[in-house]
Amino acid sequence: MKNKPVIAIVGGGYCGCVTLIQLVRQSDIPLEIILINKDNPLVRGVAYSSYNPKHILNVIAAKMSAFPDEPEHFINWIKSKPEYSEYDNEELNDRFMPRVIYGKYLEEIFENTIKNLPEGIEVKIIEDEVTDIIPNVIDSEVILKNGSPFRADKVVLALGNFGPVDPKVRYKEFLSSKNYFSNPWKKDAVEGLKDGDNILIIGTGLTMVDNVLSLLDKGYKGKIYSLSTNGFFPLSHKKRKPYTDILNELHPPYTMSGLYKLFRKHIKYVLSHGITGEAVVDAIRPKTQEIWMSLSLDDKIRFMSHIRHLWGVARHRLPKEVFDKMQELIKENKLQILGGRIQDIEEINGKVKVIYKDKKSQSVNEVFVSRVINCTGPKNDINKVNDELIKNLISRGLITADEMNLGINALPDGTIIQKDHSVSTKLFTIGTLLKGILWESVAVPELRTQTQSLANLLLRQLNIEKEVNA
Repeated sequence: MKNKPVIAIVGGGYCGCVTLIQLVRQSDIPLEIILINKDNPLVRGVAYSSYNPKHILNVIAAKMSAFPDEPEHFINWIKSKPEYSEYDNEELNDRFMPRVIYGKYLEEIFENTIKNLPEGIEVKIIEDEVTDIIPNVIDSEVILKNGSPFRADKVVLALGNFGPVDPKVRYKEFLSSKNYFSNPWKKDAVEGLKDGDNILIIGTGLTMVDNVLSLLDKGYKGKIYSLSTNGFFPLSHKKRKPYTDILNELHPPYTMSGLYKLFRKHIKYVLSHGITGEAVVDAIRPKTQEIWMSLSLDDKIRFMSHIRHLWGVARHRLPKEVFDKMQELIKENKLQILGGRIQDIEEINGKVKVIYKDKKSQSVNEVFVSRVINCTGPKNDINKVNDELIKNLISRGLITADEMNLGINALPDGTIIQKDHSVSTKLFTIGTLLKGILWESVAVPELRTQTQSLANLLLRQLNIEKEVNA
């Protein structure tokens, strides 16, 4: 018989580790927490283990506390560090900090949590891969690739992002070529280039910008082509007064046609008053999840087909100094933004020929480069993810894709809905796997609230189960 309940957290990035911290903070019962981490640096994950100090957050420091009930936690942490005294000034709240510094912040609060565990709380960290989860009547058996299986009362899937979708090409061998980099977050993607080498980056978003900055940091002097379906480029963050007038008219029931008309009205108004349209997008951020969850499936599909890319440009913006640097590269013709679809990629005499159809002219064009880096963003459809755990959970009917194929079907609180439409009492998820349910589920301001709420939910359920079984 177990002495204490066990919560297993699969994934050692931001969501997994901050959920663990919240469990330790909130628990009033004896508890064992087992965190299983695979591949990526513990706590930092991919997002905050950047190898380049010039990779900076795209959310201001004032909004990056790991704890929703302590909004100045990150700010105060920076102020307490003599080595970061250069940032301790009146501009700190609005500053976009280096990701590597935020990673150190997360590491420190995680390590402090582990070193100062309350009595009755036990934490185990396992470096391994979970390949399957087998539910039993009372709990679940967690199967590891290399280690021994163990039982857990609750299991949290905090898996983070999966890799990008490979481009569709006729010559499949290119996908295993040394000139194709499917993982844009590894530093070898920007190393080993020669003078005169040109590069194609698939994608024109924030990950592309990070790769461009890293290339420049390596002394790269060639030309960079950046190609996406629409050729949209991220906008710049600007200091402005908050605009909230739209909230006075933003009421359910929500429909895409109604929202579109309301947006057009307020964007027209702010532009006429010298305010950029992104202010309207920022104003509704606290309501975005509510709006998304109440939209019909048809309206969600309409949004994804016609507005998603424009929304992404306005919503996920660049710090001004980074934006200005990118514009300078574009003016100097060192960075060229292309809109179109890849038709094929093949290697010819050591060079890579990329054939694409231009969106505006509909002409078929070619560019010759030495390297292709995939920055199209994470794969969302779990039915197409090449991951043993995901495949096994799908085959058992323990998870299914949400109706938009953007993640796992679940309740907004992270409780997983199984294939038979029953609500799981053992499996939960958090973070990007809830994108289809919440839409906004990728940035710290949302994720920190999820970690706090999920920890509370798990502990409440364990307390109820304890009382029932007493």
